Amino acid sequence: MDNEKVKSISSGNFWEKESFFILALLFLCYLLFFFHLGARPLWDGDEGMHATTSKEMVLSGDWITPTFNGERFYDKPVLYNWFVSVSFLIFGFTEFAARFPSALLGTGCVMVVYLLGRGLFGPGVGFLSGVILATSGELIVLSRVVVHDIALAFFMTLSLYFFYRGYQDERLRKRYLLLFYASSGFAVLAKGPVGVLLPGLIIGLFLLIRKRLSFLKELLTLPGILLFVAIAAPWYVLISLRNRDYGSYFFIQQNLMNFLSSEARHRAPFYYYFPVLMGGFFPWSCFLPVVFFRALRERFAKGDDRILFLTLWFLVIFLFFSTASSKLPTYILPLFPAVSCLVGLLWFDLLKTPTPGLRRGFLFFFVLLFVILIPATFCLWLDPFTSLKVDYGLDLPRLKFYVLPFTGVFIVSFYLFLNKHLKASLLTLVGAIVSAILFSSLVILPIMDPYRSTRGLARKLDQVLAPGEKLVLVRVMRDSALFYTNRKALLLNTRKELIDFLGSPERVYCIIKRSLFESNETFGPLADVVDQEGHKVILSNKK
Repeated sequence: MDNEKVKSISSGNFWEKESFFILALLFLCYLLFFFHLGARPLWDGDEGMHATTSKEMVLSGDWITPTFNGERFYDKPVLYNWFVSVSFLIFGFTEFAARFPSALLGTGCVMVVYLLGRGLFGPGVGFLSGVILATSGELIVLSRVVVHDIALAFFMTLSLYFFYRGYQDERLRKRYLLLFYASSGFAVLAKGPVGVLLPGLIIGLFLLIRKRLSFLKELLTLPGILLFVAIAAPWYVLISLRNRDYGSYFFIQQNLMNFLSSEARHRAPFYYYFPVLMGGFFPWSCFLPVVFFRALRERFAKGDDRILFLTLWFLVIFLFFSTASSKLPTYILPLFPAVSCLVGLLWFDLLKTPTPGLRRGFLFFFVLLFVILIPATFCLWLDPFTSLKVDYGLDLPRLKFYVLPFTGVFIVSFYLFLNKHLKASLLTLVGAIVSAILFSSLVILPIMDPYRSTRGLARKLDQVLAPGEKLVLVRVMRDSALFYTNRKALLLNTRKELIDFLGSPERVYCIIKRSLFESNETFGPLADVVDQEGHKVILSNKK
């Protein structure tokens, strides 16, 4: 009887703690991903382009062939555009609606990592892993903008989670493996072949190293493969039937050639992702040397499948994209869940059993943190960085004083660590990150908005132009302008095209970067500045 009471009490405490963990993570995600989500205009570039593509999908009623500026847009698969389009149907064509799917998917990533850490090491590790992922810089950014990569990260994380649960649990294996196939299908629909290729490489290497290739017989099932095909294939078939050039462009040029070709877009050296990882996962990236040293020395020697799986998850994605010719910072987001669990385990072990070895490892973290942070602060203080004012509207003297308090918070966290207040040290780190994000949302980003978005000028120009007339842009496609006006755009790329345009006998208008207009004396006699915002102006020809 006493044993039953103990079990009952333990179970109650356990679920109370679980409830707290889940609510705390959801509240953290609200602060970091949803707070002030629709207060800012959409920025030019990827955010404006993907929001405009989804808006055109809703307005045209064509949910198969995405278009941008009225032309077919093949660069990305359709799943994320569907999410944004559905959000537009629910909330209207607003900034909040455009960003809502990203915030939701970012929250999903955090909750799946909680489940992953909980399943591998227990609720405490799951909670810490979720906190670390939620407060990593790259996930915060991609959960607050309109970009496809967050969808791939969520569904790939979900697929690898379901695989490992199926690998662990013989009783529910078939159910988990079906969910693995479904998640993989959505990952392919979100970003293309990498959605199944990368999980396949991770799982294959894991089974090979563990000498469990026989598990493939249970993994490769006909119902699972049919479910994967039923989710991933129909849209690719339909768009290929409607657009005969889609298959060669997307699968050959956009995927294979961007990986292999020396002429691929966004080329970068092999080491490109080392600083990207350090910055995107900061400050938790400073723990990675300790994490991998500890895994190599202690965990691998014990044959720990869990550590091996997470390490392979990280290494396969990191090395795959490092090998690729085309590189962008957002590509490595799917490895963040794995390293979040590894860092979460490290913190849990320190809080539970702060051995001298662990404390030395954490001391190395703070040393590395200050090696990065203090020189960066001095660099900001000493270098004029005039481009910040010109391109982003940021006043450097004021920005210097914004940075100092956050540097001070890290010093406080270090002081608490030295005095063995470990939980307080962790809470201080998390609090610093949350405060920095909220401060940026309320103070820094609104200053940058006129420089990064064309919403104001586009709306003013929209009132002047005749219905159906195109927006004229110079040198750069101001993507957000299309979202806010429902107009198509004409892009002038050369000086001659602009001179001919301004020489029109009728009144014409165009949006141009101020520096480009002022640097060419030829434009002055031809045009006047009608309005301005940030570093952009509306020009009109002199009649």
